[in-house]
Parts: sequence; structure tokens; C-alpha cells
Amino acid sequence: MISSNLLWFVLIGFTIVGILLGRLTSTKSVDDFALGGRNMGFFPSLMTLSGTFVSAVTLMVYTSFVYIYGISAAWIFVGYTLGFLYFIPFALKLYRLSLEHQFFTLTDYFVFRYGRKTARWVIGVIFVWYVGLLSTQLLVGSNLLNELGGVPVTLAKLGMLITVLTYLLVGGFGSVVKTDIFQFLVIFLVLILVTLTINEGGDVPEEMYQPFNAGAVNIIAFLLLGILTPFATQDYWQKVFAMKNEVVVKQSFRVGAGINILLTVALTYVGLIARSSFPISGAVANEHAEMMVLRTFTELVPPEFQVAVLIAFFAAILSTSDTYLFLLSLNVTNDLFPKKDEDAASGIGRIRKALVAVGILALLIALFFERIEDIVVTFKALGIGIAPVIFYDWAGKHHRQSVVRSLVIMTVVSLSVSVYMMETAGKINPAIAFVSIGTSAIVYRISYAFRKFDKK
Repeated sequence: MISSNLLWFVLIGFTIVGILLGRLTSTKSVDDFALGGRNMGFFPSLMTLSGTFVSAVTLMVYTSFVYIYGISAAWIFVGYTLGFLYFIPFALKLYRLSLEHQFFTLTDYFVFRYGRKTARWVIGVIFVWYVGLLSTQLLVGSNLLNELGGVPVTLAKLGMLITVLTYLLVGGFGSVVKTDIFQFLVIFLVLILVTLTINEGGDVPEEMYQPFNAGAVNIIAFLLLGILTPFATQDYWQKVFAMKNEVVVKQSFRVGAGINILLTVALTYVGLIARSSFPISGAVANEHAEMMVLRTFTELVPPEFQVAVLIAFFAAILSTSDTYLFLLSLNVTNDLFPKKDEDAASGIGRIRKALVAVGILALLIALFFERIEDIVVTFKALGIGIAPVIFYDWAGKHHRQSVVRSLVIMTVVSLSVSVYMMETAGKINPAIAFVSIGTSAIVYRISYAFRKFDKK
């Protein structure tokens, strides 16, 4: 077990690095604070996309799925890789519109299309989704601190939140980008180190090497979760808005798709080692997969590298947490409670107040959840239910009432099914993605088909 003093030292170190990097960023205007002046080049764009992508959820939940299903869990990354590539044409459209209309968030796009009243339904779904995802990061990090150094879970969640809040309050979006670059490089190097030095266990069950072991339903759900994520995920949209030009947009997503493949290989290997070293089968494996993966990172890595693993986990947690927290603060100030013609000091001050308020809300939610996979799958499925609405809009099928109806009904149905799964099965299946995506698509299609009646 690592000393708890060392754990706090690592957190303080990340805080100091974040503050120093944030001080290098201009915060003279709201545009600077919120989007870094819309001047992000290829390398920072690639690093911040990858840094956000490789979250604590990726490290823990994906490898947990490998532990349960074997290499067939890699269909998630196949979906993400395809999603990055399919998203490029739409990202270019978003980039051009953002320059013309000064978009800050995904909601700005819906305000442009349908007006603020309709857009608030979109931000309602997104806000719930992202608060849930931010809470997940705190949940994963607290489990890690508790497992490695015996740090009380509640104190660990509070410590991580304070770390992220501190450097975001200093540098805004510039801190997000610069810390993502630093954190992703740390994660990437340590992940390679871990895969080269991890101590192998026993034999891996033969079915773990079968590409379709997860079953058709789960595999399709994995693919959909990956492919649709960029279209419905506002952190990717915001980073498109911040990029320097169209060439950067295309190159960063293309190269990012290649990095996804490298990460697939490394994390799949770790998941298989976890299954061979700590074999549990059946329903028990589903329940304890995340802890078996955590034990792999903490027990099978040579002792001299455990601090490096700790730093990589913190880098993954913080690089995603800062993105989610900053986006949520913009959702509050720019989307839910916008103010026209305010000066830079007032605008930046409101964003900073929102950062604190949203951080406290996410902390409170994190205190009530224990099982990581359930909160991830629930909120992820809810969020990508927005994707069909975006596809209909991209296809030219614009209809304000259909947007509202599809999102409201999808949210109610998706959360209801999640609760039902928890009560009957004790866990939430990835197939919940079919419920949210299917409900959203069907409701929009029916509503759009009968749109003529709305005009009367």
C-alpha cells in the first residue's frame, strides 16, 4: 500500500502544474477564457481530444468489459474509431457555423436552429448527463485513493474536486487544453510501461479470445456507443469550436482515430491479464470486474512502477474531470442563464462561480453512487439519445416540436428502464443504449411525419 502522504503529494503536484499552465493562458476576454481565443493548433487539439477520451472511465470500465467479455469488448473502440472518422464532415460544418455565429457550446447550435426555448430541453439532457459523468470521475478516483493508500472515500472525492477547481479558476479553457496535453502524455507513456512490465497470471479462458463472445446485442450496443459519442458529446463540439482552422479539425480527428487503436491494444491486454490473474466467472465476475481490474493495476505492476501508475490514473481522472466541469459551467452561464452585453470581468466571474456550484453538485451525486459501471452506462446511454436528433437535423429535417418530444420521452423512458434493470437484475446492461437511441429516433420520426398538424 502506498503512503497516503504520497497520494496527497501527487494531487498537490497536479494542482501546482495546472495553475502554472493556466497562468500561461490569456484571460483578457470571455472568448479567451471560454475557448482559448479559438486558436488551437493541431498538436494541442490532438492531445486534448485524446486526453479527454482516455478518462478514468476508459481505464476502468472498458477494461472491466474486457474482463467480462474478453476481446469482444474491443467493439467499443472500433465504434469510437469509426465515430471519429464519421464525425469529420459534421465537425467541419460545425466549425464554419461557429465562426459565423460565435458558438461556445453544443446548445448554441440548437439555439441557432430552433431558438433558446427549444435549446433548453437539449441542455437539460446534456446537463444531467455531464453531471453524472463528472461524478463518475470522482467516484473512480476515490476508489483508487482508498485502495492504494486507505484514504477515506469522501475525503478523496473532495480532494480531487478541489484540485480541478483550483487550476480551472485560474486559467479557464486554456488550463483544460494545456493540462490535457501534459496528462495525456503521462497516461500514454505509463500505459506502455504497464503493458511491458505487468506480471502475467494464469491461462485466459478460451472464450475470452472470441471476437463475438459478448453476444450480438452487446456488440451492436458497443458499436453504437462508440460511433454516436462524438455527435452527441459536447466536449468534442467545444474543441472543434476552439480549433484554428479546418485542416486542424480534419487532422486531429484522423490521427485521434489511430491513437484509439493503439489504446485498444494496450487496455485489452490489461483486461485479459486481469481475467487470468484474478479469475471469477458468472454473475460474480460482472459484479466485481472493476475491482479486479484495479487490483491488476495496483498488485501486478512491479512496486517501483506503482507510483507511475498512480500518476497516470490521476492524469486520466483530472484530464476528463476538468473538461466536464468547465463545459458544465458554460452550460450554466451561456445556455441556461445567458447575459447580453456583459463586460469581460463580469462574464469570467460568472463562469468561475458556476464552476464552484457545479463542482459541489457533482460531489454530492458522487457521494450516493458506489458501482461505477451502472452510473456510466446510465448517463452515457441517456446522453447519446441526443444523436438521432442531430442526425435528423443534419439531414435537413428541422422541426422544433419533434426535438422537444423526442428528448423528453427518451429521457423518461431511458431512466425508467435503468431503474427497472437495477431492481430486477441488480445491474444496468449496455443494451440500454438501444432504448435511448431507439426511443429518440422513433419519436422524432413519428412527430416529424405528423408535423403538419402542429401548424394548425
